[in-house]
Amino acid sequence: MKKIRDNLYYYKISKSHQEKLLDDFYVFEEKHPDLNKYIKNTVEIKNILITIRTLQIKKEKARVINKYFLELSKNIGKYSNCSEFACFVNACDNILEGAKNEIKLLKKITEKYFAKRVLNEIAPEEWVQAILDANSSRKKGKCGENKLIHILKKQGFNEVFGWDDFFSTDYCVVRFSKKFSLKNVRKNLKVKIKTKKQNKTLDLIIKAKDIILLCEAKHLNTSGGEQDKQISELIEILNLSENNGVSYISFLDGKYSNILLGGNGQGGKINTQRKEIERFLNNHPANFWLNTAGFERLVSDLR
Repeated sequence: MKKIRDNLYYYKISKSHQEKLLDDFYVFEEKHPDLNKYIKNTVEIKNILITIRTLQIKKEKARVINKYFLELSKNIGKYSNCSEFACFVNACDNILEGAKNEIKLLKKITEKYFAKRVLNEIAPEEWVQAILDANSSRKKGKCGENKLIHILKKQGFNEVFGWDDFFSTDYCVVRFSKKFSLKNVRKNLKVKIKTKKQNKTLDLIIKAKDIILLCEAKHLNTSGGEQDKQISELIEILNLSENNGVSYISFLDGKYSNILLGGNGQGGKINTQRKEIERFLNNHPANFWLNTAGFERLVSDLR
């Protein structure tokens, strides 16, 4: 194992090596593998809506029309959230599952849809894929963890999935999970993880022989209310300490990391966040604030 430098060394590396404009770990450029299923279901929903509207215009009996509302409810499922109708359900302050399970609500939303939207049977592939692209941010939940594990594996760390393997392997990483729950981690590693949010779990546990690091990873491209909350969580983790020498890593990548570490000339909020990070790094020399470059250097030195 190389000698680990002080945390400000890795912080300076992070400051001097910005994140890529496009990080492949967060890019979903390929067409969705189930695109044809989404298209098929979108067409089915459109056809049922057209049938309902046609029967209404012809003043068909209610019991006949109701059969098609039941059919519409049955067809709303896993591949339905890319239809124009599904998007309209959201515009009506509801979720698709709620409309599916309550026929009275489904009828009311459908009537509004007929009155306010254009009804046609076309379902262009590029339109359905565009909606899937717009929802791609939902896929990013585990991307940060996957990226860091990829970096660790390149340096010879093994991903393990049980406590026996964790304790018997010199260089390894685990994800927080049911087996590695907050309760079990506190018990087996004799740590407090004393965050303001009592049941706050982190993302990874990294072990390099007798060194253990608890890591929280976030990916942010913009600032704002929810993003500021996530930055505050990272900064709070940087201020944690354990009596047994366990360390913490606050990892941030994405465009916001470049802004935050970009030096002077930023707004008051950015300067305040940066100063707080640097203060906690000085107060807790065993903890780290890292971007991708800083993390890669630290992992390399752990070996």
